[in-house]
Amino acid sequence: MINGAFIPVDEAKIHITDLSILRGFAIFDYFRVRRGKAVFMEDHLERFFRSARLIGLNIPYEQSEVQGMIEGLIKKNGLEKFSIRLQLTGGYSDNGFEPATPNLFLLSLPFPNLPEKFFKEGWHVMTYKYQRELPEVKTTNYLTGIQILPLLEENDADAVLYHDGTHIRESDRSNFFIVNQEGVLVTPKDKILLGVSRKITLKVAQGVLKTEERDITLEELRSAKEMFLTSSTKPILPVTILDGKEVGNGKPGPVTTQLMELFQRYLEDYLGKA
Repeated sequence: MINGAFIPVDEAKIHITDLSILRGFAIFDYFRVRRGKAVFMEDHLERFFRSARLIGLNIPYEQSEVQGMIEGLIKKNGLEKFSIRLQLTGGYSDNGFEPATPNLFLLSLPFPNLPEKFFKEGWHVMTYKYQRELPEVKTTNYLTGIQILPLLEENDADAVLYHDGTHIRESDRSNFFIVNQEGVLVTPKDKILLGVSRKITLKVAQGVLKTEERDITLEELRSAKEMFLTSSTKPILPVTILDGKEVGNGKPGPVTTQLMELFQRYLEDYLGKA
């Protein structure tokens, strides 16, 4: 769907003068569709509209209208399970620099299926010094994450964990949590993208263990008992290797495992609502 119109994927296009192409000026959000229902759509739309405000783009539709587009696309596709990328561009710029009327498009994508072994064995993560520009905005700028892919392969790592030299921030496409030596669940609060799965993880953890949103030093990171990533494609994914060294006993920890189960129950309840 482009600017409210359904278009077959092989006919969908935007002009080369769009600032998303010329300058990488665009925002997006991404969510899954399960059982014909957009998962946590309200939260994703809230973040999408916030990103637009923070970057100075005016979405030419009300939030209820965009929700209607999403529901229309789900119905049009007739699929129980797939994903949707929602993107807003800088528009067709006359001088190649100043934003114009934004273009809004919804792209249907295959449902992400991460192999089950990763949830049982965990991911290998490596640290890398980098602070995202405009971290609270979900922009399309993934230059650093893409550039260092060969470095990840060289280090046998599945994902990167950014830090500023003192504090941990986030992964390239995920938020990050630790269970520290005191048994507290901690996640960075500032200079990160506030993820939807991060929000739900903090919610389901209430009453299970103490949680804190604050800076995590590199020193605290390396002494953590457990670690995991959260995102829309991998709600809670254990981290069992950090910079080539085992986290805990090298297996998903008990807190991570419990939170994975609680997250799944929360998702089932959400999907079960009319």
